[in-house]
Amino acid sequence: MKKIEKRFPRAGLVAVTVDEGIEGYRDEALEYVEEVTRMLEVPLYKTSFEEAFGKSLSEIVASKQFRSSGLAACSVCGPLRRRAINIAAKRAGATVIATAHTLDDVVQTYFLKTFRGELGTSEIGLRLEGPFIPRVAPFRLTPEREVVFYAYLHNIPFQSQVCPNAATSMRNMIRRFLAEFDERYPGSLFAALRSFEKTTTLGKKMQRVCSYCGEPSSRELCRVCELTQTLIH
Repeated sequence: MKKIEKRFPRAGLVAVTVDEGIEGYRDEALEYVEEVTRMLEVPLYKTSFEEAFGKSLSEIVASKQFRSSGLAACSVCGPLRRRAINIAAKRAGATVIATAHTLDDVVQTYFLKTFRGELGTSEIGLRLEGPFIPRVAPFRLTPEREVVFYAYLHNIPFQSQVCPNAATSMRNMIRRFLAEFDERYPGSLFAALRSFEKTTTLGKKMQRVCSYCGEPSSRELCRVCELTQTLIH
């Protein structure tokens, strides 16, 4: 992204990072983010779950409401993290949000949507115009292992420690299956991506807004408002 920005002098690049408040895990990643942004001379905007929602993820998952909800930590973290990125992007005056999702991430998400009955709404990581800040995923066609290999070759620090909450997530089960399947049958992730995107309707689904907060949502009350009302407030 830094190299691309240099070719477009009228564009600006800033970095956004979110501290979810996962004890014993997130501090290392935040140190790496600060190191890389200093090296690239990119402004860094930081926010946290505590700042955006009043509680850290560790505090949320320790609550009585969470323990009785039957939810996994990742089911809470994902929606809140996406909202926190939106908040920080607005604060930075961004017009586009570029995420670091790889081919592996995108295909995993399509499988998750399939199992939740949500497939067919829109393509993941391709720009969808509307009244909100659009998102793009520049690495959506790049396998995760190639991103890791590039980082090793160029001495870019990154966190190899896995989130302690990942072990109980549905995504982790899908991740292990797809990694093993693609290793045995190379090219399977690309084939799955092409197949999934034949069934989506990019640009055809009207963007709705949450009736409570006004943020983008596929239903009347967005997932973030639902979570904050039941687990935080």
